[in-house]
Amino acid sequence: MWKNVLKLDVSGNKVIAQLPSEYEQGLALEVTLLHNALAEHNAQNFFVDDTAVIQFIKCAGEAKGDAFAGMMIAEVRDAAAEVLLTEQDMIASIKVTGAYGGAPLQPNDVIKILTDAHVIRGLNKKALKKVLLLSQQLKPGETYLQPVAIGKRPKEGKNAQFIPLVADPKKRVLKPQATGEHGKVDMRDLGAIVTVGENELVMKRIPAIQGQSGYTVTGAVIPPKPVKDNPLKPGVGTKFSSDNPNTLLSTMSGMPVIKASGVEIDEALCLSKVDISTGHIKFKGSVVISGNVEANMEVTATGTITVGGFVESATLKSKGDIIVSKGIIGHNVDDGEPKSCHIHSGGDVIANYAQFAEIEAKGDMHFTVHSLNNDLRCGGDLTATGTSKKQGILSGGQAIVGGKVLCNQLGVEGDTATYIKAFASYHCYTEKLEQLELRYTQLQEQKMKAIRREIELKKIPKSSRSEAQNMELAALNSSNTDALDRFSEDKERLELELFAKLELNTVESLVQTHTRVTVAFDDEKVTTKNTHGPALFSFNKHIINFTPKLKEEDLAV
Repeated sequence: MWKNVLKLDVSGNKVIAQLPSEYEQGLALEVTLLHNALAEHNAQNFFVDDTAVIQFIKCAGEAKGDAFAGMMIAEVRDAAAEVLLTEQDMIASIKVTGAYGGAPLQPNDVIKILTDAHVIRGLNKKALKKVLLLSQQLKPGETYLQPVAIGKRPKEGKNAQFIPLVADPKKRVLKPQATGEHGKVDMRDLGAIVTVGENELVMKRIPAIQGQSGYTVTGAVIPPKPVKDNPLKPGVGTKFSSDNPNTLLSTMSGMPVIKASGVEIDEALCLSKVDISTGHIKFKGSVVISGNVEANMEVTATGTITVGGFVESATLKSKGDIIVSKGIIGHNVDDGEPKSCHIHSGGDVIANYAQFAEIEAKGDMHFTVHSLNNDLRCGGDLTATGTSKKQGILSGGQAIVGGKVLCNQLGVEGDTATYIKAFASYHCYTEKLEQLELRYTQLQEQKMKAIRREIELKKIPKSSRSEAQNMELAALNSSNTDALDRFSEDKERLELELFAKLELNTVESLVQTHTRVTVAFDDEKVTTKNTHGPALFSFNKHIINFTPKLKEEDLAV
């Protein structure tokens, strides 16, 4: 029995288990009965060393000397605490362990563990008082985690902002205007063409706001992200305002060109129309035509061409954007004959609709109502999306697109074929990758040749090598794999860029996909044989994936 072997030491803070000298074989010592035996010595709250208890029972069963000498199996322990740092040292918590018959925590104990953990900022006095109180209330060995200090996150600043004070011509055009006292929208009134006069405010700058540093509970400073305080940049036709250096004024009349941190004014030639009475137009700057461009007329400009009406069977060439408020109209010609309307833009092409025209843009193309039987080529994205599901039709003709294609309706009912080649710049990436792979292989071969030569030279005893051989070996020893690593990194970076482009540059219809739509990526192509709802065409470098967005759609293409 435990009561025959347990006793307190002279301090009364430890329980010793010791076999009596008159020990009899068969003395039953069960772990489950130990607690009651400790209670008889008022030691039920002591910390019990389970390992020592098992060791004593084993020694007692074998009548070993250690059992007769006595072993400490339980003792008084004061309340304990440790500091835990989490959230990258943004939160400090104290883990309190209840006392085993000992004293609760004292203020100096808490100060010491915080000091040892270097916690110096963000301390909460109420939380620290709670720690002291918990150390008195917790049961022996019971633990509680109490946050006592919280760091401060940095307050991020704001980059300088550049706010245009004039409308963007690309955004103003194609926006139907409300007229009359009832605010009825007139679909033919797409708003006035945007121009500015002299000494008009065109842009203001809001200076950057610097952030504020934060800190961890250990006192480490966390700086905010650096802000971009880019200056306001006057361009052609603009200057700083004398009243406020953070605003720009126009110095001439013309068409505003909104830049990232400034505005330029293109000298604008304003015409009511272009027809036989005006002749062909060639102008160094922007051309603003409030009316139509009639058949067989040509307009060439170095800036933006903006047409408030229609362009019919005419030719427009611009180094900037071409914006047509109403429509681009060619005529249905026989197969193999050139289109009667030609649009060539060094920037974006934006129009309400286009039909039977040849349109080329280095940037993006956007049509609101439809693109019908056009020959399209653009370096950016092609979109045909309107204010309703019936608008935004991309059908007939062909489109070779550098980026992605997005429309509401893809194709047309009937027998008209639609051909789209998306992500036309894919082959540029594959060619670059092939060149990198070829150069990488050549460098590997050169490196292996150098290694083989180095081995041959090292087989020659050092005393027998000529000076030329020693110099060659030194040069070989100094060779490294920097070039190989650089080509490998370039290849990996280009592959990641290509993967991202493949994810982004898709062909997507938001409402309906009709028959006889051929979508091509690289040398692969698929043609729809059935009518589908919304659908997505994507490419994974091997095959084109066709994904109808509605579960009930027939998956056959």
